[in-house]
Amino acid sequence: MPTINVKKADLERLVNMPLEDEFIEEKFPMMGVEVEGIFEEDGEKIIQFSINPNRPDYLSAEGLARGFRGIIGIETGLKKYDIESSDVKLYVENVETRPYIAMALVKGVIVDDYVLESIINLQEKLHWVMGRDRKKVAIGIHDVDKVKPPFYYKEVSGDEIKFVPLNAEEEMTPKEILEKHEKGIKYAHLIKDDKFPIILDSEGNVLSMPPIINGELTRVTTETRNLLIDVTGTDKYAVEKTLNIIVTALAERKYGKIHAVEVIKDNQSTIYPDLKEDVLETTPDYINKVLGTNLTPGAIINYLRRCRLDAQFVDNKIKVFIPAYRVDVFGEIDIAEEVAIAYGYNKFSGEYPIIGTIGELNQLEKKCDFIREIMVGFGFYEVINLMLSNDEVLFKKMRIEDNNYIEVLKPASIEHRIVRKSILPLLMETLRINKHKELPQKIFEIGDCVVIDENVETKSRVVKKIAGVIVDNETNFNEIKSYVEGLLRELKIEYELDNFEHPSFIKGRCAKIIKDGKIIGYFGEIHPEVITNFELEFPVVGFELEIE
Repeated sequence: MPTINVKKADLERLVNMPLEDEFIEEKFPMMGVEVEGIFEEDGEKIIQFSINPNRPDYLSAEGLARGFRGIIGIETGLKKYDIESSDVKLYVENVETRPYIAMALVKGVIVDDYVLESIINLQEKLHWVMGRDRKKVAIGIHDVDKVKPPFYYKEVSGDEIKFVPLNAEEEMTPKEILEKHEKGIKYAHLIKDDKFPIILDSEGNVLSMPPIINGELTRVTTETRNLLIDVTGTDKYAVEKTLNIIVTALAERKYGKIHAVEVIKDNQSTIYPDLKEDVLETTPDYINKVLGTNLTPGAIINYLRRCRLDAQFVDNKIKVFIPAYRVDVFGEIDIAEEVAIAYGYNKFSGEYPIIGTIGELNQLEKKCDFIREIMVGFGFYEVINLMLSNDEVLFKKMRIEDNNYIEVLKPASIEHRIVRKSILPLLMETLRINKHKELPQKIFEIGDCVVIDENVETKSRVVKKIAGVIVDNETNFNEIKSYVEGLLRELKIEYELDNFEHPSFIKGRCAKIIKDGKIIGYFGEIHPEVITNFELEFPVVGFELEIE
């Protein structure tokens, strides 16, 4: 889950009341927000919050304060934001790579150090949560007084234009930014076919080159008072919701006023932001059935208002109004969750379910538990890794060339986009992270791997495996062989051993395990190049075995 650091003084200013540390630790979890810690930094008290990804509106001090005011009853109900008109227009040409854009103004914001830090942090967190590391959504926040509307959104070639990117001193072409600028190098993979999206003002000044970098010209400082927000992306819903989250957060600041921008594309005009609330319906019977409560319609409405929603009871139905910055309320069950949050999870008492059968561990899980006991008896420590990783760890560092794997279509991050088919690489990564610990290190993991199988309906098959590694200055083939044979003996598996050439192991020091003519595992001494790739300095031996 994403974490954010909020300065306590700023939070108190937004909530408009002093907050004791104990009060913060007690009340914020009622909102579904974890308080990870409260500490001092540079003479200021900092609160670290852990935010659920389904609540991106909580990724700023402004959003947290708005929710907190509701949950403790200071200010309840749906917050209404006035949108004032402006003569600012944005003309959109045919931008194929990132076709959607939304834009708005927030004027009169007093940007002090607290506000500036909050803006930067919110932008970066939304890039990750809503934007999938800018692939889906990219955000630009500008000092609008430094440019002249109307604005234009179009695509240019890599050397068609020059501007000074943020945190740079010299002009660069878009292509040069991808080659020289830190952000350009990091996000160059998002630019396709030499088509560079650009946002310009009426005098040809560059505001932004989404999704890579803003222009230095419109940098936001503590002298800024009027902000222009642009959001571009590949998903219209995500673009519009991201804009709503940002402008409503800024409008929580003193004197901040939202102003509309007219976006014109293909002779069609759209006014942003659109802060019209969504409407859902439920019934008191449904809420009480789901929660096991006996709440009156009035009580349910009161709890919804404390979650900064609004509601009306008409014809035995509760009509619920959801603010435009919320992205997590889609149906009745979500409404029930909001009621439960305000009601208080600590008030619910547990009940034993009525069941027709008594469950027990699956035979495979019993076998895994038995294996754990054996490995712990051998002196190994168990670790647990994610099933998702990346090609760098799973293949390149292991000296493996493999294109036959399953990749996540819309990963949360580029570091976790490939479903593992082997556990051994992740154990090597674990050793790398813990290389500062004393030797020897003996670790193992039991877990699921997914392999492609064209003979089944899902075209993939889950395989339960165990893998183990040892790093020590004197470990060798004989040591790992003794542990593997000891494990196979305890499992009463009849097997054969034979030489095995595996790119991750030293040639001649790797063996395969054969049962009934099928290779079920292998073990040996890890190749020096693999050891170096994982930044280790001592010999490593390892094994991997299919449990089923």
